[in-house]
Amino acid sequence: MLMNALRLLMFSLLVVAFLPLFMLGMVGFMVRLKTRNRGITATAYEPLFNRMLFHHAGTRDDRAAVKLAPHLPALSPSVAWLMIGTMGLAARLSGYQGSILSYPGARPSSMILMMVHRTAFFDEALASAVDPTGPHPAQQVVFLGAGWDTRAYGALRDRPLRVFEVDTPATQRAKTQALNRAGIDARHVTFVETDFGQTSWFDALLVRGFDPALPTFILWEGVTYYLEEKTVQTTLRTVSGLAVGSRIAFDTFSLEYFSGFLGQYANLMIKGFYGESLQFFMSTAAPARKQASDFIASQGLALAAYEPVGEERGKTVPAGGFTLAERSG
Repeated sequence: MLMNALRLLMFSLLVVAFLPLFMLGMVGFMVRLKTRNRGITATAYEPLFNRMLFHHAGTRDDRAAVKLAPHLPALSPSVAWLMIGTMGLAARLSGYQGSILSYPGARPSSMILMMVHRTAFFDEALASAVDPTGPHPAQQVVFLGAGWDTRAYGALRDRPLRVFEVDTPATQRAKTQALNRAGIDARHVTFVETDFGQTSWFDALLVRGFDPALPTFILWEGVTYYLEEKTVQTTLRTVSGLAVGSRIAFDTFSLEYFSGFLGQYANLMIKGFYGESLQFFMSTAAPARKQASDFIASQGLALAAYEPVGEERGKTVPAGGFTLAERSG
């Protein structure tokens, strides 16, 4: 306990010392975000930053994320180092691996630790889905709204899988260029261009060789929040028509939590910083798991796993949740 406290103290002091550099990097990031990130969702950077911090802290390996980041539109080698490299240096020098640097993190989680929890939940769902010893192991993996996700460039590279990344044309162009510049081999990945609001992601996948008769795992991270409920429902119903054993993992915010003061404030902050409004919410009224199960069942799927963000206690409701739904036999 004493050693952890000393590490936290050292980390905090280093963060304060590096704060001017971090702020300089933040300014550079914001300028590039407004001038060079056209047509690309700004929210794609947040999970990338968290995975980079995990890597620097030594809690979760993601070399591809660290290599990719400096070549993305809103970043550069200097901006990436000023924003994330300095925090990573503070973690390495202090040896601190707690709070937002932890992995897989504590349960129950909280809004502060949501990204830690989210990353671990999706990692575990993906690993389970492609496990060849499990029932209906996935033969295809689809990153739906992939953004800057780098899971395809780690353990999946050596698996006998068909891997697809789906996102908007602007995002896909920026990512493939960044991958090339970073020297990351992406020959095993099929990049599919589409737009949830205009083109069917499923039709776009079919054109690029996707086989709906094969068990498939779909990772849908950080996307549902910004979609209309009808679009979310259409996506889940499409998954219900895939091969038996197919699964989709996704995250949602709480209808009840975001109807309150803190939730509305968070929504305003997201809109102000990223320029995007939250649209879809799922109820987390007690019991939250049943709310998720009922919603999934109404879309023709079965609930395979559910983990809330925050505790369900008294009048307190979780701020959101992570859901794994499957196409059962």
